[in-house]
Amino acid sequence: MFFGKLELTEVAWGNSPRRARLGGQGTLLVLLHGQMQSHAAWHAIAPDLADTYTVLCPDLPRDLDFRRQAEELLRLAHDLGHEHLAVAGHGTGGHIAAYAAWLAPERVTRMAAIECIPSPGHYGRADLAFELSRYSSCWFAQLHPKPESATMAVPEEWTRPAPHSTAPFSRPAVADYLQTMPAGETPGANGHNRIPPYPGDLRIACPLLVAWSREGRLGGWYNPADLWRPYATGPLVEAEIASGYYIPEEAPKDLLAALSAFLKP
Repeated sequence: MFFGKLELTEVAWGNSPRRARLGGQGTLLVLLHGQMQSHAAWHAIAPDLADTYTVLCPDLPRDLDFRRQAEELLRLAHDLGHEHLAVAGHGTGGHIAAYAAWLAPERVTRMAAIECIPSPGHYGRADLAFELSRYSSCWFAQLHPKPESATMAVPEEWTRPAPHSTAPFSRPAVADYLQTMPAGETPGANGHNRIPPYPGDLRIACPLLVAWSREGRLGGWYNPADLWRPYATGPLVEAEIASGYYIPEEAPKDLLAALSAFLKP
């Protein structure tokens, strides 16, 4: 069953209610999705974690900055009756987790940054490999079929995979992403340009898990753990996972194992 026993509900977040999945019991664990997705990204992991934790998977708005979203997250946790919480974020969700850990070190007990590197991100570190991967530069030098596919609609086989397809994305999850995507946006849009640098005093005092994909780009450009280390004043755990960028959906069992081991008291 999609999301198991986690119930679909609405939570107050910013200026409007947001959908969320909520269930389980124990310490609050918040799972934050990445760009161009929704809470549905956690459908393969959240039910197992809900056996041990109270799991919250909210839809994140695109019109609030990371600090404001972290403030909303901390307020929501309090409203749900949880003074202490652990936070795991994939992609842009990892930035919100970092701000929450910085703003409330006495409340955030653990943080996981999944396929996410700290701002200022790539700029100042860019090399040819990075430039050739971007959507906004070196367009016709990029590898086939990126330039060609950008002029086409979302491929039929991605949104409606054949019954024998081995694609990692479940049909309900993809349908949810497309339904909640704002008009004018397209899957795969690059959001690095919109990520501002962290404040100079941002530090993460709680234990930090840095997980990245073996086949993804971040691990090819950098050692993500090395980039997080200057911000971490507490223990840092590394996990390289055999997967592409969408780890929660491409390698849910491996990510679940890494998170479960890291979250144990």
